Amino acid sequence: MKAVKAILLPGVIGALILYFSYWALAGDQGLARWTTLQGDEETLIADIERLKAERDVLETSLVRLRDRTMDLDYVEEIARTKLSYVRADELIVAVR
Repeated sequence: MKAVKAILLPGVIGALILYFSYWALAGDQGLARWTTLQGDEETLIADIERLKAERDVLETSLVRLRDRTMDLDYVEEIARTKLSYVRADELIVAVR
C-alpha cells in the first residue's frame, strides 16, 4: 500500500501540474491568447485614432456646408472635384 501511495501521489501531482501548465500557456485564456489579444488591441486602437481623424475632417466639412456658416468657395470646390461641374464659359481640357 505504501508503494502505491509513493508512486500514485507524485504521479497525480505531476499530472495536475502538467494540466494546469498547458491551460495556462495554450488555453482560451492562456498566455498565447493573451498575446494575440494584445496585438488585436493595438490594431483596434490605431483604427480608433484613424476614425477619429476622419470624423474630425468630416465635421469640419459639415460646418463649412451648414446654412449659417456656408463657405461658397468650398461648395464650388466640391461641385468641381466630386461632381465634375464646370461653368458655361469654361473649357475642359482632358490630360492623359
